[in-house]
Amino acid sequence: MPGTPPLPPTPKSLHQALNATRPLIWDDVSASTDEISSRYGPEATERSLHLLEQAAAVEPIVTDQFLDSLPSGTMPYQLDRRVKSPESLARKIADWTDAGRHLPIDDILRYTAVAENPDELVAAARRTVDELNSHDWHVRTAMHSYTEGSRYKGLHAGMTISGCPRVEVQFHSVASAKVKEMTTPWYEIERSATATLEERAEARQRSVEASKTLKPPQGIDELTKLGGTRVQVNNYSDSRLRPVSEGRGAPQGEQQRSHNTTLDKTDGIAR
Repeated sequence: MPGTPPLPPTPKSLHQALNATRPLIWDDVSASTDEISSRYGPEATERSLHLLEQAAAVEPIVTDQFLDSLPSGTMPYQLDRRVKSPESLARKIADWTDAGRHLPIDDILRYTAVAENPDELVAAARRTVDELNSHDWHVRTAMHSYTEGSRYKGLHAGMTISGCPRVEVQFHSVASAKVKEMTTPWYEIERSATATLEERAEARQRSVEASKTLKPPQGIDELTKLGGTRVQVNNYSDSRLRPVSEGRGAPQGEQQRSHNTTLDKTDGIAR
């Protein structure tokens, strides 16, 4: 007779383990397994806890490798939010399941590198990725959204590491990181299924206006590949629509609707 499968860890025990090496902030750190299950279901909750258990086993060395790969003048940003919380992950799993998306979660571990000057951003991203490659990290996907009218502007790399959940690395300047933080409350309204159309439109426009202050970093238009992977160009104009790709694979200006307004919660933007 096969033995009983081991019980998943608790949110509290996971936070204690991850916080032991470096400080970790989860806004919902007090949420219990039962509370998360009541919101997103037991299956999504159990999977969330097991995935985070796997991540916790490798997170310290992965974080060390990320920090070691940052070039001079580039700083880690919000390192205390490097691991997705059990509640946030369970919500994403439940949303993706409802949408019929059965893909590996791509941002259980997520890191942000910040360059002081916007015109240093592209060079910093290239150097960081080159160093990460030496640690056997590989770019799976890459995109930037420095496009006119985009409510969010950033440069992202989705990376794979042997024996580790997928990792997302974001590259920002000090200015774009500030705009991202400023627009986060509006982003939450704009993606909300309960906000009115007028509230969503106003929040979206505020984000667009704030992002308009960011000039394209030097060399961003020539950044066609990052770590050997093609860089997709996106425009986040409306969270109710999937991002517009200006690269190969999707006609420019063609927008495909997501399954509903509450799915694809981040539109590819890890907040």
